[in-house]
Parts: sequence; structure tokens; C-alpha cells
Amino acid sequence: MYAAATIAMLVILLAVYSLGTKVSSSPFLDGLTVSIEDTPNKGDTTVHKYNLVIKDVAGNLVDVDRVRINLSMSMSGMNHKLKEQMERSGIGEYHTQVYLPMNGDWKAIVSLKKDDHERKISLQL
Repeated sequence: MYAAATIAMLVILLAVYSLGTKVSSSPFLDGLTVSIEDTPNKGDTTVHKYNLVIKDVAGNLVDVDRVRINLSMSMSGMNHKLKEQMERSGIGEYHTQVYLPMNGDWKAIVSLKKDDHERKISLQL
């Protein structure tokens, strides 16, 4: 009986451990500042180009392994969401172009990934 209980406990512990560890930020990522610029298209107002700049505490441009932007706009009865990987255009500079289904107040969550660490930053566009 004790053996069965021990085995059951081991199975539960292994199952919990196999879910993986939660990705967390790091001192490097915590020290970064992010600015984003939205450049709407003059003709097609659904086209937006986002330019993102990442700087360290000294104000120097720095790179990370991955930058992803999640866009959302909450409206009664609607739930607009977009997710885009941003491309590197220079040291500490990233860009992407998205097609927003409608104009309005969009919220962005920018995800920065460096090594095994990730930081999410909420920005109003």
C-alpha cells in the first residue's frame, strides 16, 4: 500500500515537473526601455507599420533574440487580436507591418526574449 502511494506521488511530481518552468525576465531585460512608433499608411488606413527601439540603461541600442507584438482592441461584442513577429532592421531596431481590421485604441503587449528569459511590456498605441 505504501509502495502504491509512493509511486502515485512520484507520478504526480513528475507530471507537475514536466509542465516546465515558467519563463521569467532577467536583470538584462528588466533594464531595457522600449519605444514604439506607429506609422499608418496614407491610402489604406488599415495598414500600420510599427518601428520599435530597444535601449539599455545607458541609452545604447541593444538586440534581443526575439521581439513579438500582440495587438488587441476590446469593444463590446468584438475581440480583435493580432500577433506578429518583429523583424530586426538594425541594432536595437525592429519593425513589422500589420493590417488592423479597424481604427481605434489598440493596446500592444511587446514580448522580448533573450536566451531563456522573457519580458512582456504593455504599451498603448
